[in-house]
Amino acid sequence: MALTLDDLREEQKQIAEVIGVDAYLDLTRAFGGTSIYIAKAEEILKRADRDRQIREEFNGSNYAQLAIKYGLTEVWIRNIVYDKAVEIKRKPLDGQMNLSDFFQ
Repeated sequence: MALTLDDLREEQKQIAEVIGVDAYLDLTRAFGGTSIYIAKAEEILKRADRDRQIREEFNGSNYAQLAIKYGLTEVWIRNIVYDKAVEIKRKPLDGQMNLSDFFQ
């Protein structure tokens, strides 16, 4: 027997109408019995834009400046720019030779 919207309580029905009954069942399987917070779309989009801007401005060492500018902790800035920081650290310095250059 398949679940229908009529089988759900009003709040459950409202969610299932937005995401679909099958997706609602997936949601209940993943989070059933727990409380979850669903952020407002505007908050998510605003945060994504802010984080993208922070990553663009990150130069490899300006954690403190970005933290002050955006009102965040340095730890939070480090979390946001982690992938870019790793990429910057892996890049050779200007003029730096690669070890494989000596063995060719």
